[in-house]
Amino acid sequence: MSYTLVFGLAIVAISIVRLTRSDIDLLLMLLDTALGILWLGAGVWRWRFGPRKWKGDR
Repeated sequence: MSYTLVFGLAIVAISIVRLTRSDIDLLLMLLDTALGILWLGAGVWRWRFGPRKWKGDR
């Protein structure tokens, strides 16, 4: 698993935890969620289309 996927999941999880708090800073939570989604997208892109080792390169 790529570090970008892990980082994106962590940021989205933090944003969800902020929703449960009584003093919600809505703008900060929305920015954190957007950043987390961007990191998740980058992680999926790296996992899906990243360079792969060929079996013939031994």
